[in-house]
Amino acid sequence: MEHRLGFDRIREMLLDNATNELARRMIQELAFMTDYDAVCNELDLTEEMRHILLMADGFPMQDYLDVSELLVRLRTPGSTVTCEELFALKISLRTIAALLDFLLPDDRKATADGNTDNKPAYPHLSALAAPIEYNPALSRELDKLIDDRGELYDNASETLLDIRRQMARKRSEVDVQVARALAHAKHEGWAPANAEATIRNGRPVIPMLDTHRRKMRGIIHDESASRQTAFVEPSDVVELGNDLRQLQFDEHHEIQRILLQTADRLRPQLPQLMEAYTFLAKMDFLRAKAQVAIQLHAVRPIVDRDTRINWIDARHPLLHLGTAAQRDVVPFNLSLDTHQRILIVSGPNAGGKSVLLKAVGLLQYMLQCGLLVPCRETSEWGIFDNIFIDIGDQQSIDDDLSTYTSHLRNMNHLLEVATPRTLFLLDELGGGTEPRAGCAIATALLEELCERGSLGVVTTHYADLKQLADEHDAIVNGAMLFDTTQMRPLYKLRVGLPGSSFAFEIAKNVGFPQALLDRASEHVGGAILNFEQQLQQLEADKAALEQKRTEVQLADSFLAEVIAKYEKLNSRLETKKHEIISQARTEARQILADANRTVERTISDIRESQAEKQKTQQARQRLQEESERLASQQERHDDELSRAVQMQTLPAAPEPEVEQLDASLPIKVGTIVGIDGQQTFGQVMEIRGKKAVVESNSMRMTIALDRLTATAKKHLPREKSSRSEGRFQSVFDDINEKRKSFSPKLDIRGQRVDEAIDNLQHFFDDARLLSEHELRILHGKGYGILKQAVRQWLHSQPDVTDVRSEHLELGGEGITVVQLK
Repeated sequence: MEHRLGFDRIREMLLDNATNELARRMIQELAFMTDYDAVCNELDLTEEMRHILLMADGFPMQDYLDVSELLVRLRTPGSTVTCEELFALKISLRTIAALLDFLLPDDRKATADGNTDNKPAYPHLSALAAPIEYNPALSRELDKLIDDRGELYDNASETLLDIRRQMARKRSEVDVQVARALAHAKHEGWAPANAEATIRNGRPVIPMLDTHRRKMRGIIHDESASRQTAFVEPSDVVELGNDLRQLQFDEHHEIQRILLQTADRLRPQLPQLMEAYTFLAKMDFLRAKAQVAIQLHAVRPIVDRDTRINWIDARHPLLHLGTAAQRDVVPFNLSLDTHQRILIVSGPNAGGKSVLLKAVGLLQYMLQCGLLVPCRETSEWGIFDNIFIDIGDQQSIDDDLSTYTSHLRNMNHLLEVATPRTLFLLDELGGGTEPRAGCAIATALLEELCERGSLGVVTTHYADLKQLADEHDAIVNGAMLFDTTQMRPLYKLRVGLPGSSFAFEIAKNVGFPQALLDRASEHVGGAILNFEQQLQQLEADKAALEQKRTEVQLADSFLAEVIAKYEKLNSRLETKKHEIISQARTEARQILADANRTVERTISDIRESQAEKQKTQQARQRLQEESERLASQQERHDDELSRAVQMQTLPAAPEPEVEQLDASLPIKVGTIVGIDGQQTFGQVMEIRGKKAVVESNSMRMTIALDRLTATAKKHLPREKSSRSEGRFQSVFDDINEKRKSFSPKLDIRGQRVDEAIDNLQHFFDDARLLSEHELRILHGKGYGILKQAVRQWLHSQPDVTDVRSEHLELGGEGITVVQLK
């Protein structure tokens, strides 16, 4: 079953992400679980690991080494270890220590402080780590014993230190003697001038010309391929080499003694070490599951003990991997429970029915293997005791099984195991034999499964099976949608209506002769064709209604926004009017006071000059200038007040023109009529007995003739509100055009701060006009200057409710996500 569902590919993905051999064995043994608590525990562990990989820092990501074979071998007394194994033990113990430190830091602090109220960040993983006993002294001992190249330190023992010191002295003496012998050979002409000392059979030698090989005392270890050169170990070096060789033997024996002694010290700790390395393998296993979940965009959904399915935006995981570069995977919603138990899916060939069936089986199987699944987090999943699947051709020549016989055997097995906790998935039910008989058996099977309470999804082309939903409340139809204009499948599941097979349309689209199609339609009969056509018409009507509903919702939303903006503007104008009037009154009183002071000062000047003609004339001139200035100022304030009042006052609606209705005129097709009880006019498009089909404002209505009155108009009267409606439509069109070109993501990388803030202001103006609620600003990381300036500006905006960084895998600190009211 795993191969038919595609779970074998999921298992391969897990294996590719695991490094620990014991973890790989866990993946190979991964199996379908039916225990609710076990499934939830695995899901919780994987979800916490997924969160760590995406968000947390400091989590160890390497050296998940498996040394379980070494630990098993060490159980035998007298067994030893190698330096390579000891090195693997050392670095893997570091990883275990880092894991425990990451998962249990609060617990260790709480234990030291006597405080037990601290809660771990990852409770399920912490509970997995809590029982592990870790001995820091062992790690310190290994750190002192073996270096990072996998070799024992010189001071691993006093004997080893003494041996290696002697070896270093002997090597130095050997180097001196070899250099002296080589220099003498060159001087005598026994060796080439450019000759260098080398190693043969592990011994230091010098190259000698073949004709002089006997002139230096020593041992000949080798000669060149041309036999022109002999490699001689000088006699003075031979004894030193023998001493060095003996020291190497002594070193080897001492290393073996140290390793054997280390193995003896490890042996009492084997039970704790086995638990620690099982924990390490489990962590690598969970890490592989979390990495696959990240690749599939999978999450941890809601899991229920009952057998139910309420999936939202579920996706086929393998289809997602295969088509990510070409097109988006179409998600599907699926709901099955005790009241709606069986879904019968129909639709065209290559429309995605079998893919849907495999997706349901694979997703449920993944979940009950403890894997996260690609869907919305609010999806609800039940736990089934078994999953039965019958997909594809299973005929067998060896067993003398035809396709239909194999299907019957599978159905018989399904009847043997079916319970209310069974999920069954049947592809092309009833096919492979005579249609009427196959359909009858399939109907009886579904009725039996329905009575048993099993849940399932079935695909079919048979009309009789599609009609079962009308006879049984627990059976519902579903359709894989098909684009009849472009003649291509949409891969969308719609529950509630059966789907058409579109056999004739697809045949016509591929160029099948029309004459043969006409003959085929005669053979099929009108009833079947009418049924298919009704299905297609229902689907088209539903799509049209859905589009209309969307348009109405958009119009209502836009109208509500316009009303809100108008009310806000009206309130502002009212406030502004009162402010202007109050200011005008204050300034008028000031003007009057200034005028009185000017008159009094003028009279005083005239009296003091005793009515001197020149003085009096100058005083009158100043009075005239001041009067003109005050009049001009008063006129300006009057204009401002008038404009404020005009802005506040709404224009009165024009009186509607009364159309001339004439009851004596006959009503026929094309007549312009008024509708009783409405101020609406329409044109008669069709007359059906005592009723007429009237078109008004692009809508058609069927109205009784006695409610209509004819007019003498030849064309529909122009609506009086057309000008305001035109303005409304113009604004609506402008906003629609802006909405089409608007992107909720602004890229300001590389811009200066002042330029970026200016672009940000325009961007937010458009977003507020279009009622956008979530925006993304791509500013990059760099030195953080642009990000800081952007966020300071965002915090100053009153309608910004939240400012945060994007998720790590989508850009992290380089993108700021903004939530608006």
